[in-house]
Amino acid sequence: MNDPARPRSSGCLLALIILASVAAPVPAHAHVKWFAPYIVGAPPQSIGATLTNVWFWTGIALVLAFFLASRAIEKSSAGETILLAMDRITDPLWMRLDDFVRVVIAAFFVAIFAVGGVYLTPDLKTPAEWVSWTQLLIAGLIFSRKTQPLAALGIIALWLLALRDYDVFHLLDYLALGVGVAAYLVLEASSNPEWR
Repeated sequence: MNDPARPRSSGCLLALIILASVAAPVPAHAHVKWFAPYIVGAPPQSIGATLTNVWFWTGIALVLAFFLASRAIEKSSAGETILLAMDRITDPLWMRLDDFVRVVIAAFFVAIFAVGGVYLTPDLKTPAEWVSWTQLLIAGLIFSRKTQPLAALGIIALWLLALRDYDVFHLLDYLALGVGVAAYLVLEASSNPEWR
């Protein structure tokens, strides 16, 4: 006599084995400037090396696949319902977007303070301890519109100090972090709602 529960339990066991194999930890490999030595004088990798790299094309294929899947869902009959639900869930955040951005910027500067000994990012090292305390001060100045321009000035000053110790090429990566965030803080603190 066949037990109807038996196929179900073997299916659950198979699902658990698949889930365990997918979720099993594996070593991660990354080549990101913060986690690898950065050598300004090293020649850039050739375009041919990039175009023959299987991981480059895997990344392109995955982005394309996820984009097409997202578009298919959006265009489906359930798409409008899903988008409306997402809007309803995220509306409180959108209504206070500037507050959220300021909290994120402040949290970033608190984290950089905690790292210590760096200008604006972990790879811009400095022996000056006062730089870390300046970053904590910047985090505190972000929460008032009256002091946001001072925070912006502090960010620009730290970016310029890093520029003194590092070259322009290296600091271009942090143009958005330094100058962009400072500009945002000045514009967001403006009394002109058009600028905000």
